[in-house]
Amino acid sequence: MLDFVSAALASGRARLSAAPDREAGVTAVEYALMVAIIAVLLVGAYFTLFDTIRQRFSSVSDCVANAPANPAPAACGNPPPTPRS
Repeated sequence: MLDFVSAALASGRARLSAAPDREAGVTAVEYALMVAIIAVLLVGAYFTLFDTIRQRFSSVSDCVANAPANPAPAACGNPPPTPRS
């Protein structure tokens, strides 16, 4: 009878000690998912920002390449100066 009780206690301890291991595995999966989502967001933001910067540089390059010798105040998207009183 004593062997049965000690075996039952040992089995119970083994089950209880295995629970944190399972939770650690779940936590690792959650962290991996968070890292993956953050990586996807960073890559998307990088390409969006890169495209915007490329468009701005292209616009400035076209403006500089096609600028006349004495540009008008509104050339290349610059607003005309406001008169001062």
